[in-house]
Amino acid sequence: MALKYLEVPQDITFMSNPNYSNSEANSNLLSLNQYVSVDLTKLDRNIEAIRSCLATNTQLWPVIKDDAYGHGAIPLAKHLSPVVHGFCVVRSSEGVGLREAGIKQPILVFEPPDERCISLFSSHHLIASVSHCRHLDMLESGCSYHVNIDTGMRRLGASVEELPLLLEVIKKRTDLRGEGVYTHFYQADDPGSSTVAAQLDLFQRLQSQFPIEWLRHTANSGAIFHYTKQLPLLFDAVRPGICIYGYSAGNQAIDSLSPLLSWQSQLVYHQPVKKGESVSYGARWRAPHDGWVGVIPVGYAHGLPRLLSNQMQLIIEGTLYEQVGSITMDFTLIWLGENKISLGSPVFLLDANQLGASVWAEKTQTIAHEITTRISPKVPRVYVG
Repeated sequence: MALKYLEVPQDITFMSNPNYSNSEANSNLLSLNQYVSVDLTKLDRNIEAIRSCLATNTQLWPVIKDDAYGHGAIPLAKHLSPVVHGFCVVRSSEGVGLREAGIKQPILVFEPPDERCISLFSSHHLIASVSHCRHLDMLESGCSYHVNIDTGMRRLGASVEELPLLLEVIKKRTDLRGEGVYTHFYQADDPGSSTVAAQLDLFQRLQSQFPIEWLRHTANSGAIFHYTKQLPLLFDAVRPGICIYGYSAGNQAIDSLSPLLSWQSQLVYHQPVKKGESVSYGARWRAPHDGWVGVIPVGYAHGLPRLLSNQMQLIIEGTLYEQVGSITMDFTLIWLGENKISLGSPVFLLDANQLGASVWAEKTQTIAHEITTRISPKVPRVYVG
């Protein structure tokens, strides 16, 4: 039987990743034995769910770092541009990519300025994050910046002890454009944490030393959904991250959020196995009875966690099937039982409605953020809606 390529909906937009050569990207799109689908209609609904937690004048600065958590930063930024005030990324190179794609909104870079790429902030109108006096010293005249204050995360940000000196340097660097001050809550994913209130109290006292016209922002995904009703932490803007993509920050589910991402492949091979026969490396699974094993061309090289071996399910024709044997670099095996399913049949690894990234995260003791960001950029993304 000849193998058919996956059928893709007509109302989609393809996006190949610039980190891969055109020949490889074109090859992926032509063969299309797997792709990630991102539902932009659900993205719109998630934005509305976020807005329902905010004051009407609160600005939205979505976090689209690391290729929008694996969903594709450029297409999502283009889609969101009409309804948000700015974007947040982690590296200046991400900001450059957005600018070259035509994004006009302000772009805040979380990573501290680096002398090797300092010119990018002025040439591409990026906003630097300042945590230390030396960061101000690096910035070229006319650059914009926000001050990051460490209120307990102990990762980035100016410490309480360093802040007086930083404020002195800010007053001297009148050639720079200070525009904002922010902090980051490190336990907002826990609705019962006392640390959020403690961090907020410290930030309230410290932010008062900055010009009144500067933008204030503290709330991440967890704070938006778990703390806005009990603490005055909205300020001028919020930085929603994982909630944009349909997942809760933490273990408490949020019914108003819908995952955007599905991952689809197809059955490329099947063969009969006898009761007791093993499959894949290490003979970690044996057939419980005579039946069929199917193969999909997806493995850990594409971002499928090897830790899921013998622990995950996939959807074929609306039915859940067990993955069996060790997940290999480029192929994964499925126990089809007595069903000799046709080659070319669609196989869903992740399904936005039934098998979200949170299912994999629970099984591998991680978070949905890691699951989606690890899907290789060589897997084509398509955008629906």
